[in-house]
Amino acid sequence: MKTLVGCATDTAEMMIEAIVNVGILGCGAMGRELALAADSDRIPNARVVALFDIDEKAVAGLSADLSNPPTGYSDIDAFVAHPGLGLVVECASQAAARAHAAKILRTGAALILMSSGALTDPDVYEEMSDAARSSGGKVIVPSGAIGGIDAIRAVKHLLETVTLTTTKPPLALSGAPGFAEWEDREITEATVIFDGPASEAVRLFPANVNVGATLSLAGIGPTQTMVTVIADPDAPGNVHQIEASGSFGKFKFEFINEPHPANPKTSYLAPLAAIEALRTYCDTGPRIGS
Repeated sequence: MKTLVGCATDTAEMMIEAIVNVGILGCGAMGRELALAADSDRIPNARVVALFDIDEKAVAGLSADLSNPPTGYSDIDAFVAHPGLGLVVECASQAAARAHAAKILRTGAALILMSSGALTDPDVYEEMSDAARSSGGKVIVPSGAIGGIDAIRAVKHLLETVTLTTTKPPLALSGAPGFAEWEDREITEATVIFDGPASEAVRLFPANVNVGATLSLAGIGPTQTMVTVIADPDAPGNVHQIEASGSFGKFKFEFINEPHPANPKTSYLAPLAAIEALRTYCDTGPRIGS
């Protein structure tokens, strides 16, 4: 965890922020972005000390690209037990988050959770919450491929309706359970693939609509937040449109994101948001916005 360490000098008492020892869980495209950012000077006070992935080659490949190679693990228990591990960034999958998040939190480490869809399961949410409370750990969910989460949180008690419309090229939806019946069909125009609650959307599109989970958890919940998923071969990118209304007024947000170059299922904004969440946690400077 981040701590402040007192350092006496001849002239004054100075407070120096300790380096945060960071572990990366998942060495795919997003994990690589985060590790490289932390390995550079983009994130002050962060040091990547441990990498985990079930693919040992992915761990070795990423470690070799870092100026200060961390310890690589393919065993989760050994990764979690790495000495001095203060914060873990999960960027693997909902399944990995469900399986490992509580174990990480019980060590007292903080957790930046990218696969927020795992939290729409009430049992998983409670398990993570209990683990954090008992150890002093902390769960941080970045805004991912959307913005406006601070505004949604601010009016949470006044919200009446929240809808998310996600439009992506068919390739970006390929492999999702909710896209299975469309895999062998040619989609030539904008086609609604799913329309229902965020709780179901997150289950059917685990790699595509974590933004629906984040939005719902910040607002009126996974069963009341409505999600529409559209496959469109002419989509200008990964598009997310949010509408929210209540006694406070109305919000409308639209995000047209470039797909990540190494993983078209996710938006480039998602790893950038994770990098910013890590920077905010590690930095001592002013934080702008709620």
